[in-house]
Amino acid sequence: MPFCSSGGCGKKPAAVPPLAPASMEERDWAALPGDIVFAVFLVLGPREIMEGADRACSAWRRVAVGEPKLWRCIDMGKVWQWSSTTKPWRAAARAAVGRSAGRCEAFSGPCDDDFLVYLVERAPSLKSLHLLHDDESKVALDVTLLDKLTFLEDVDISLSYFSDCASQGLLEAICEACPRLKKLRMNFDVCHDSNYYDDDMDINGEETYVIPVMSELRSIELLCYSLTAAGLTAIIDNCPLLDSLNVTGCPMIDMMDQELRTKCARVRNLVLPCDSSDDDYYEEYDPEQGYESDYIHEEF
Repeated sequence: MPFCSSGGCGKKPAAVPPLAPASMEERDWAALPGDIVFAVFLVLGPREIMEGADRACSAWRRVAVGEPKLWRCIDMGKVWQWSSTTKPWRAAARAAVGRSAGRCEAFSGPCDDDFLVYLVERAPSLKSLHLLHDDESKVALDVTLLDKLTFLEDVDISLSYFSDCASQGLLEAICEACPRLKKLRMNFDVCHDSNYYDDDMDINGEETYVIPVMSELRSIELLCYSLTAAGLTAIIDNCPLLDSLNVTGCPMIDMMDQELRTKCARVRNLVLPCDSSDDDYYEEYDPEQGYESDYIHEEF
């Protein structure tokens, strides 16, 4: 029966259902060009690549494993938390460095002596090295290995287990092994849960510091470090281009004579424990809490 627009002679026809959208063409992600996959992988970190992306298909894995440029800068971050196994970061870090095929120029992540040996051997082109010490059985890394890295310019090492004497020895060893550094940062943030304790620890360190001439060093940060006047003198005397020096830890202003103060004036950006631009500044010492400035430092 025909429909009448007026008079109610019939029912309205049923609404015409909307057209179903054209079905999406199934994509073959494995067929993506290698350069596109490479560009995507560049924005991913080691965890995302090794625990996800390179397991998607054989084509993606070929890019992840076969493109050394992809691993030129390796940032492992907190990779040791990936699983509950002992030192789970080591296998992942070794795999990442191995994939670089000797072209890795920057590495950041946890480290112990065994991995440092591997890293130095497999990444001779390193320019930047940021390490978080992960070995409570030793107070420091064997940084003498770094003398094999002739291109090294930037070193950042954070330790959790150390003594003051060991920290001085580590600083001297790094300077000896890497005289061409441009930037050095060391964080001696002591871990009170460590099994290591040095009963004979001399909090003032040695009277003399052995720092070689570092003609290219421009920036030093020593965090939570007991630097002595002798150490400060050695740094200033042997780093002619030093532009920035930041030290936190035990106060040392009272140990500085006028000659050392004059030398320090040559450093444009200078921050020392309990230092202040206010001449009347005074920080009260609390026997239990120490100086407030001891707790102001950056985290790795």
